[in-house]
This record gives sequence, C-alpha cells and structure tokens, in this order.
Amino acid sequence: MTDPEPDAASLTGRIAKSTGWIVAWRFATRNLGLLSTLILVRLLDPADFGLVALGTAFTATVDALSAFGVQDALMRLASPSRDSYDTAFSLGLLRGLLTAAMITAGAWPAAMFFNEPRLATVLLALAAGTLISSFENIGTVDFRRHMNFQKEFHLQVLSRVIGVVVTVAVAIIWHNYWALIGGILVTRVARLAQSYIMSLYRPCFTLRAWRGLIGFSLWNWAVTVLAQVRDRAESFVIGRALTTTDVAVFSVGQEIGSLPVTEVIEPLHRALFSAFVLLNNASEKPRKLYLDTMEAGFLIILPAGVGISLVADPLVRVMLGERWLDAIPIVQIMAAVSTISVFRLVSDAFYSAVGNLRMTFVMMAISAMVRIPLLLILVSWYGLTGAAIALGVASLIDQLLYLGATLPRLGIAAGELASRLWRAAGACAVMAVCLSTMGLAWAPTTSVGIWRQTLDLLSRSAMGALLYAIALTLLWLAAGRPDGAENYLLRIAGRLRRKLGISGAPQC
Repeated sequence: MTDPEPDAASLTGRIAKSTGWIVAWRFATRNLGLLSTLILVRLLDPADFGLVALGTAFTATVDALSAFGVQDALMRLASPSRDSYDTAFSLGLLRGLLTAAMITAGAWPAAMFFNEPRLATVLLALAAGTLISSFENIGTVDFRRHMNFQKEFHLQVLSRVIGVVVTVAVAIIWHNYWALIGGILVTRVARLAQSYIMSLYRPCFTLRAWRGLIGFSLWNWAVTVLAQVRDRAESFVIGRALTTTDVAVFSVGQEIGSLPVTEVIEPLHRALFSAFVLLNNASEKPRKLYLDTMEAGFLIILPAGVGISLVADPLVRVMLGERWLDAIPIVQIMAAVSTISVFRLVSDAFYSAVGNLRMTFVMMAISAMVRIPLLLILVSWYGLTGAAIALGVASLIDQLLYLGATLPRLGIAAGELASRLWRAAGACAVMAVCLSTMGLAWAPTTSVGIWRQTLDLLSRSAMGALLYAIALTLLWLAAGRPDGAENYLLRIAGRLRRKLGISGAPQC
C-alpha cells in the first residue's frame, strides 16, 4: 500500500472536508444516541445507567493497559508495507485476547469492590465485545491515512444505527440494563462485518514488522494508560463514595456538558492528526495550521459550551426529565469547562503526529496527579458538584500545560494567539451578560410541561445565538475585517449560496 503525495496547497480544504465528514458522523451518531437516550431514560432506571457506566469505565481502564496504539503508529509510517499492516492486525488481535482475559479475571473482584453483584455479568459481556472488536480489518486505517473520512462516516454510522435499534427494542421488552449491553455488542458485531465489506484488504497473522511499530506504540501505550486512569477516575471515586445512581447522574451530566468537545473538537482532533502527519512527512511547518485551527475551533466551541451552561436547567428538563435534575449543576460546570479544551486537543494532535509522546505523557501525568486528589477531596465535601469542580480545575491546568509547551516550540507568542481569540471571547461575554440581564442565563425555567419547557429552551438558545453572532460581527468589523475565521466562514457561506442559486453572496 502506497500513499499519494501530500498536497500541502490544498491541505486546509482537505482538513475542512474531513472535519465536515467527522462532524457529520458525530452529528448522526449523537442524534441517534440522543433519540435512544430520550427513550431509555423513560424506560430504564438511573441505576441501570450507572451500572453500565461502571462496567464500561472498568473495561476501558483495563483496555488501556494493553493499548499499544498500533494504528496511529501505522499512520505515521511514510510507506508502510504489507508486513506492517499484518503485524498491526496481529498485535491488535493479541491485545484483544489479553484484554478480554483480564476483564474476565477481574469481573468478580470488581463486583465485590463496588458491592454490586450484577457488575460481574456485565463485565463478562463487555469482555466478549472487546474480543469481537479485536478482529476488525486493519485495512480501514487507510481511510484515515488518505483523509477519506467519508468512508469512516459510513463505517461508524451504519453500525451505530443497528445498535440503537437493538438497544431500544430490548429496553421496550425487558426494561433493564441488558438493553444497553445488547446495543454495545450488536454495534461491535456490525462494525466488524462492515470493516471487511468496505475494505478489500485481508490481513494475515504475522509479527515480522513489530520493530517498526513498537517504539511509537510503547509511548502511545503509556499515554493511553495514563489517560484512562485520569479520565475514568471520577466514575471509580463516585461509585465507591456514593451510589450507582450518582455515577449515572454524573456520567449523563458530563456527557451533555461535554457536547462541544465530543461533537466539534474531537472530530477536529481526528482530522488534524492526519493533517499534521502529512505536514510532518512533507517537512512543512505546522505553525499556520495550528493558529488557524485554534481560531476556528475557539470561534465555535466557546459559544457552544457557554451556551449549554447558560440553558442547562431547561435543557436537562427537556432532554432527561424530572428524575435527572441533579445533573443540572454538572452540566453547567462541565459545559463551561469544555470551552477551553481546544487548547489541549489541538496541541495533542500535533505532538502525536510528530511522535513526541513523551511530552504528552509528562503533561498527562501532572494532570492525573492533580485530578485524582481533587476528586477524592471534593467528592467527599460536595458530592457530585465537587466532582465537577475537580474536573474543571484539572482541565484548566491541562490547557495551561499544553499551551506553555506548544507555543514556544512552534514559535508562537501568547499575544499572537490571543489576537486570534479575543473577538470570540468578547462576543461570548456579551451574550452571557445580556442573557443574564434578561434573567435567561443560569436560571431555572418557570414553564410547566414539556412543550412549554422546550419553547423556553429554544427561545433562550436562539436569543443567545443571535446575540453572539451580532457581537462577533461588530467586533470583526471594528478590528478592520481581519482575514481570520470569520472571513473563512463568510467564504463558505458565499459558496453555498452560489451553489443554491441565491443571489447576493457575501463578498470578502
């Protein structure tokens, strides 16, 4: 398998197109997930969600112990051979067997630790899912190597659709946590089948090329282990100190609050990794790409995160119902915190692409050493709200660490980065102040009934979006219409209008 020559001139367009497909995939899967969640929260007990959240947290942590990151290592090779692909598949298969065995061995001790007998059978089912995933076709890595994320979209969405259908059907029939487990397993089986349908590559078992993959993979493994320890700590701390219901409330609140990250920045991270790899292989400087991405990402994620935080009360009532009101402060805190995640994720994509995972490991170790003690202390003092505060403080430290390490390496001054971001920050401040003045920010809804609460949510959201757009436009004009993210969005709007045959396309 050979790669096409990287086209540096069109790289920004390829990133935008790739990110668009990943965002579309996230949008489709999240809407499917949202639909199933809106149904499931009315069919299942919160404790069912908490039980599965504990199981998936335990499984992900064990999975990280054997995660060598061979696919990322394969992507970084300029011209990977057939042996490289087959070795990557074989290492992944061996890893899956080892992980499934470790989860199985830990199932009953984990159930005893959390005083939850049902957890053992949940973990056995998740171990089977891990084993299924290990047989996926390694040939699908070429979708990312060539930034062909349209195929990634189809690979991800169809299996997700099948899994959601099964989850809802089982929930209607059984009304218990096996609906969630069944959906996970069916999704993995469907994805396995798709990987061999969509890629003609047929892997063989060999370890001949392990030396070319293992160096990068060992650092990737260390980073992955630390990431799982850090990112899953809240589930273990809450599950041990509080109840499975509290685990569910925090997990769902964190998921809603983190929507700007999961729907925008993580897809961007996936595309950026491929783009930074192309630049690195072509010996191109990533400085401009880094700054452009930071500006565009901040322009989108800041109002999204702050906006979700502002309307958390009606949002939780409409999406989840009255049984989940304890998640409101979690959503408010986590959504506000999510706005700064762009700094870490864009920098992480750069370090991963250039193979400097030692820096990532050091920063993640510091982050874990801050996060876990904070969780232990603040959960014991303030419960679920304390957990959200702990994650917020730890996240702020993360961003500062990454910025402090990345900006000097790329020759970017802090003032230069700030000059790219201040307009979005100012517009967002205007939005928050205006909504607060009108009594629509961080305020409980006074509407009664799902339809009136939905109308309240939509009106607050529309008002916030309008205020942000107006303030951003005015600040951009006052700054002299710089050729930044706003101008890029206008050019996209102009192209769309011309394609639709609408006159008066904006001229930039």
